[in-house]
Amino acid sequence: MTGAAGGLGQELCRNLAARGVRVFATDVGDVPANESGPGEIIARSLDVTDPAACRRLASELEPDIWVNNAGLLGAGEVTDLNGESAASVIAVNVNGVVNGTLAAIGVMRAKNSGRILNVGSFASWLPAPGLALYAGTKHAVRAFSVASAAELAGSGIRISVLCPDGIWTPMLHQAARDGTATIVFSARRLLDPAVVAAAGVRLIETGALVGSIPRSRAVLARLAGSSGSVVVKAYPFLRRAGRPGQKRMRDLLEGTGQPV
Repeated sequence: MTGAAGGLGQELCRNLAARGVRVFATDVGDVPANESGPGEIIARSLDVTDPAACRRLASELEPDIWVNNAGLLGAGEVTDLNGESAASVIAVNVNGVVNGTLAAIGVMRAKNSGRILNVGSFASWLPAPGLALYAGTKHAVRAFSVASAAELAGSGIRISVLCPDGIWTPMLHQAARDGTATIVFSARRLLDPAVVAAAGVRLIETGALVGSIPRSRAVLARLAGSSGSVVVKAYPFLRRAGRPGQKRMRDLLEGTGQPV
């Protein structure tokens, strides 16, 4: 499990451990201590942007399941981005998924079995203005995952990609204070990390290729994303729609709002 230090990564670790899976929770920062339960959570350090480090860990652990969850939001309009910050987001969101997937495949091929879950986003379907860089990386995650799954068909290795709407995690705690990330809050309610983690584990268990949550908004995101002109025309409306929700979550963080 990459990106296990907080948010969705923690919930995925808990969910898998509750099913008796021995989970190696990795991140570049501190990972929460092991929790009681039928499974086991072991903290390890891993820089997903280092392909050799991913290969070494995969070779050591010989995992049956590999989850690429590490990610950065990279909010900001393109006029405000710089090459260095953009490179960091791409390194984690795209290279990290590729590195982890290739490392896992390298050891799973010997067993002719394995499950790989790559965490995408609604932004994998819908180009999200204000999050152009993030959306671009998540488009890449979905395309890479689906194409790789097609190549591996019949090998016993299954790749799935999870595409959730906005999740109320520390990543969006920061976005709640960022005026360029308003579109993230256009949904009536942000998703609970535990609910998204359960959906991710179902993908692992079933081997289904793509899972989007919630399904109703996923249909709209896919339809809108199929036409660039729709995205351009809808952006002002989506920004206005997101402002109340963003303010509500910002007030919650600052202790002036009501629980949601």
